[in-house]
Amino acid sequence: MQKPIIGITCRNETIDERLIFKVNQSIIDKIIKNGGIPITLFTNDESLIKICNGFIIPGGNTWTKLDEQIIMYSIKNNKALLGICAGMQALGNINNFNELKSDKTIKVKEITNVNHNIKNENRVHTVNIKDGILYDIIKKRNIWVNSRHNDTVVNNNLFKIEAISDDNVIEAISITDKILGIQWHPEDLDNEDSDKIFKFIIEQSNKI
Repeated sequence: MQKPIIGITCRNETIDERLIFKVNQSIIDKIIKNGGIPITLFTNDESLIKICNGFIIPGGNTWTKLDEQIIMYSIKNNKALLGICAGMQALGNINNFNELKSDKTIKVKEITNVNHNIKNENRVHTVNIKDGILYDIIKKRNIWVNSRHNDTVVNNNLFKIEAISDDNVIEAISITDKILGIQWHPEDLDNEDSDKIFKFIIEQSNKI
């Protein structure tokens, strides 16, 4: 079986007046380890997007127009997609299946007094996994995760809640049986649960 090509959208940063496109090496490593071929996407070039079998939208300060286009493309073409942190928040801002509306993200501190933005720590809190895609992937009800976010999503009834934290922050959602969003960073966790998430997206990318 041919290895699927996984497109990773870039994050932008200006350094010395130059626009730099970045992708975390840890995401690239996870894709390769679990049987995929990573490519970076920094433009909405249709020919590049069409060669991708699946997609990853990574974390960052926010999401981009390209991220939105990839989400809509994935929904309409039944492609696999993993949204991480800001990538999950982009999924959570789906207004309908034709557009995104950026008003469904709120600050975590509006929900809880627990700090969800703790850098350089791999076991910040547990998430409680409901019946759904994520449970089918991991086969556990509770897992420890890292946590580096200030924002989260509110339920708009257009996605399924896959997991929540003990303090009721939405931690994972799904849009279709191939599109999953998670609030933590599995690319930075060296454990079986994280590998299973990447393996799922890569395996789904090989299915038409």
